[in-house]
Amino acid sequence: MFAVLLLGLGIAVMVVGLVADGEHIATYAWRGPLFVSLSILSFAVTIRPLGLVVSAFASFHHLRAGHAGNEVEGNHHCRHLPDDRLQSALSLCAGAAVAALPAFPDSVRA
Repeated sequence: MFAVLLLGLGIAVMVVGLVADGEHIATYAWRGPLFVSLSILSFAVTIRPLGLVVSAFASFHHLRAGHAGNEVEGNHHCRHLPDDRLQSALSLCAGAAVAALPAFPDSVRA
């Protein structure tokens, strides 16, 4: 019953969107979802062979790379900070990887 109601509401919203005049849809920012997916996949692939610290570092690095390109796509709400250098990005990744250690104590490679 709820699914039918949800389907009907979705069709109604779609019809209104197709018929009504309004602003054009903005361009889709593909970079963020791409790098989040890449980060999740790299963590899943590298957690067993490389351990938590290395895989978490790589995952946070991919997320940071996706965040760094927001201004290029025209997203002016997310400007680069003045200290946005490789050193600050690496320290952020290393700090986040070390902060994840208490959550997974059995994942640490000797």
